[in-house]
Amino acid sequence: MLIKKVFGKVSNKFIVYGLGQAFNLVTPVLIAPYLIFVCNIDGFGKIGTAFAFALFFILIVDYGFDIKGIKKISESRNSPEQLEHELVTTLYTKFFLFLFAALVGTLFVFLLPYFRDEYLLFLFSLIIVFAQVFNPVWFLQGLEDFYTSSIVNASSKVIYVALVFTCIRISEDYIYVNLLLGLSSLTVNIIGLIYIFRKNKFKFLTIDFKLISQTLKNDFSLCISQLFLSLRQISPVFIVGYFFGYSVAGQYKIIDQIISLYRTFSQVFLRFFYPQLSFRLSQNSRKALLYWKRYAFVLFCGVLISSLLLFIFTEQVLLFFRVENNVIPQLKGVFQMALIVPLSMGLSLPLEQLMFGLLNSRLYFKITFFVTVFNLVTILVFIKFFDLSGIIASIFLSEILFVYLYYQGAFKKLASNEN
Repeated sequence: MLIKKVFGKVSNKFIVYGLGQAFNLVTPVLIAPYLIFVCNIDGFGKIGTAFAFALFFILIVDYGFDIKGIKKISESRNSPEQLEHELVTTLYTKFFLFLFAALVGTLFVFLLPYFRDEYLLFLFSLIIVFAQVFNPVWFLQGLEDFYTSSIVNASSKVIYVALVFTCIRISEDYIYVNLLLGLSSLTVNIIGLIYIFRKNKFKFLTIDFKLISQTLKNDFSLCISQLFLSLRQISPVFIVGYFFGYSVAGQYKIIDQIISLYRTFSQVFLRFFYPQLSFRLSQNSRKALLYWKRYAFVLFCGVLISSLLLFIFTEQVLLFFRVENNVIPQLKGVFQMALIVPLSMGLSLPLEQLMFGLLNSRLYFKITFFVTVFNLVTILVFIKFFDLSGIIASIFLSEILFVYLYYQGAFKKLASNEN
């Protein structure tokens, strides 16, 4: 009954959206065993570290457009001129942000020994960042065109998987894995943009540098907040690789693969409802909060049930990832411990979305800054005494902090406005 209330008339859209996003969820899990088999666990650790490197710069390019942009498109859906204006301005802005990100990334690669030793791998990974400039999914989701956005997602991932199984043949090929992801995404994203421009008869407008500058200024705090979040998410991989080497980083990457799977699942699930939540918040906050509670509860129940199943079948999961038999006993406990993280994210991410809906960027920045610093400090302290378990404990405590601070900053404020 609750599920029917949550999805209602949008069930068909949700199915289409879910099928498209399923490719995002399944692809990393599908290719991980093959990459571990061909490139070995240390090669897998290197791939994961370089991908984390790219994720950091992706957030610079996105600059919060995947959050605020969806909201703006949703609110402007009945104005073709405004839609054209928002899309073109965003593309120009993201391109200039990429130039900055590419410059900084290249300097990192050649100036820091940690990156310079694998310079080709990290430089190739910047192609993923370039592809993000042309990603049209945020625009399509703002219009609730989940059919087209699903085709874009699915197509890029199918091409990527095909390229990996075709081109990655020997252990030294690990340097090309992220390049293949970038090229497949770039190709499909550009085709998707061409489709949008032709369908809506959009044209590239003259570059308005003042507007771009104003956009960067207005969304700066949100971007910095997202960078802190990214730093919190990717830092464990770098820290493990730096202190313990790429082989242990590869082991941690397997655990992180599951955490990332839940994070991605939760984010895409919540993103489906975000346009409607934004619209309802602008109309009636009481009804919007009730709407939010329903789908947030469904999400948490799904995370809880699936986490219990993974806990029960931990050994089978590790065998699927081709973990060696002599490593399974020491990794099993850490893996099971890590399953508390998705449960905490099942609470923190819906509350984070509520914070976005209220557009409280300043408070959001303060929260992310504080929790990121807390997370990094506790990781560096805990890892000396508890190895990988210390990282899991730090991540879990950080998520609990997010739950408390988001609850105080968003949920309680919105709930008090009802009364």
